Amino acid sequence: MGAARHNPDMWGKIRDFLLRTLPYIISIAGGIVLFSISLDNVHDPAVEGLISNISASLLAIPLVFLLYDYTTKRVSRRLQETLVANMNDRINTIILHVVLILRKMLKMRGRLTSGGVMAMRGWTEGRIVEKMQIRGEYIDLLRQYYEELENLIIGFGKENAMTPDQVSLMSALARDMSRLVAMHSLGGNRRIVARHIKNIIGEINDWLDSGAIVSKKFDAILSAATTPSQPAETKKRKSNKFLDFL
Repeated sequence: MGAARHNPDMWGKIRDFLLRTLPYIISIAGGIVLFSISLDNVHDPAVEGLISNISASLLAIPLVFLLYDYTTKRVSRRLQETLVANMNDRINTIILHVVLILRKMLKMRGRLTSGGVMAMRGWTEGRIVEKMQIRGEYIDLLRQYYEELENLIIGFGKENAMTPDQVSLMSALARDMSRLVAMHSLGGNRRIVARHIKNIIGEINDWLDSGAIVSKKFDAILSAATTPSQPAETKKRKSNKFLDFL
């Protein structure tokens, strides 16, 4: 009880629950009281039948609405969980492709692992400038994934599948991807381009650090991507051009 006293959110939930169920409780109580009164105080069969019907309605209607409310909330919760899972999978897939593009830009070799993605965070702008080699197809793919990410942010944001922090983080990632594309297309300063690459690496790691579920899903997608490829899984992917140069 002491914990509840100092937890405004808990009190808010209790208050909302009481306000939501109070009309049903009053209706059910009214039906019981009316039926009890009719048993001993009403002797006219017609009146007794009418009161019994009213009492039954006062009892049944709230129960029907309570069941409907419970079913609707359960379906809504499952739909929300499905949306969140779908959102995580699609964003993780985009992030995996962006990481692979960055590795190509920075001429990185070796097997890609979650630890390797985390290690990229330690790269300085100077090292990125020294290593980076950007080709036109990399920029085309970054533009494609930037546009796809923006569409996901808008779509899942409207469905409340993303938290405000996730929307902010993914918007920052999309912004840095678009700036990298624009700076390279305009022949921008290599150090500024490197700064955007470093920002992208940081935002990717922030996303992977945002929760255990996100990290596990990324590991699962990464594991599937690094196993021997199956033609049936990739023949219709939009990113076939991407797979061609990996």
